[in-house]
Amino acid sequence: MNKTLIFLARHFWWRHSLPRSVRIMRGMVLIGITLSVATLVVTLSVTAGFEHDYKKALLDFNAHVILYPGEGKPYTEEIIRKALDEAHLKDVVLLQVSPFLYREALLIHEGVIKGVVLKGIDLPKVGGGVVLGEALAEKLGWTRDHGPWTMDQTVKLLIPEGKEVSAKNTKRLKVSDTFRSGLYEFDSQFALIDLAQLQDLFHLPRTYFGFELKINRPELAPLVATALEEKLGPEASIQNWIELNGPLFQALELEKWAFKILMGLMVFVSALNLIGIVLLMIFRKRKAIAMLQALGLASKQVRDLFAGQGFVLGVLGVLLGILAGILFVLSLKYFQWIPLDPQIYFVGNLPVQLEGSTVFIIAIFGLLLVWQISWLAASRLVTVPIREGLHGPG
Repeated sequence: MNKTLIFLARHFWWRHSLPRSVRIMRGMVLIGITLSVATLVVTLSVTAGFEHDYKKALLDFNAHVILYPGEGKPYTEEIIRKALDEAHLKDVVLLQVSPFLYREALLIHEGVIKGVVLKGIDLPKVGGGVVLGEALAEKLGWTRDHGPWTMDQTVKLLIPEGKEVSAKNTKRLKVSDTFRSGLYEFDSQFALIDLAQLQDLFHLPRTYFGFELKINRPELAPLVATALEEKLGPEASIQNWIELNGPLFQALELEKWAFKILMGLMVFVSALNLIGIVLLMIFRKRKAIAMLQALGLASKQVRDLFAGQGFVLGVLGVLLGILAGILFVLSLKYFQWIPLDPQIYFVGNLPVQLEGSTVFIIAIFGLLLVWQISWLAASRLVTVPIREGLHGPG
């Protein structure tokens, strides 16, 4: 009987003598499912790419846990490490404890004035100079020609003191290098300087600074921050990277779910066209179906025949859509042919991140959807009496 169903399936669905209208409709259904599934794959890969690139840049440039400087008791690396050891945090390894300090100032070069955030860290090798973000350097008049940065390699630093701005508050600094974090917001606003030099420029004591902590598992940063607050006391001002960037990742997560719903509905609408093609074949083959039923073929078998063929068409569309989506995502990843305005999107090219779990879920969702729709459409056979089929076209 299985061989009979396979023969009938090839006869009803895939023979070249099918009417042109049926072949056109079948092709349109296939293209619709393919494009909608491919769009879903690309859309979710793009949203995952934004999340991945933002998270990577944030974690590379910033610390996982930040202990801000305060006017009270100065902390040391030994105190911080001891506090974490006493907390007995499982699976948490403290990789790095670095002193830091933030201060705001103005940079001036050839009449261009830019407000910057000076980040003081351990930079003994810069020799009293400053390291600028690439976008900030470009705003100040630098141009990159065949790799090296050109011009006189100096910039004026203006430190506002209240409302007073005078020559005594300016200092000329050597531009030792540039950095690129991956996020335009950092590259256009931050400059790195040696911590001791920053303390001298702002007349701060050498004991005034905070600490940046990096751990082996960044997702556990809130747990580490809570443990430090308990051990160091309420006067300690501590934040973690998830808390600092919460609104950004909440917006990305909301956007991801919105795209999932919208693109999922697009796949659903495209798959609904299977109902039309299955019903069209049922009505065109009513006489043949009735004859087969009269010869002993059960209604369930005929229903499975049409449902299976609609499912095969849907499966072909889902698989082609996933393949097309993967190829498109890979082309975006390796050729980066869609540029973005970094001042708006913070990145220079459209980021993508192809996740195997996402592709698997899309495939399962698509296959279940096309099977359910094909089965519902084929269930129309139950309502077609044999006598009506024998008198209809076939």
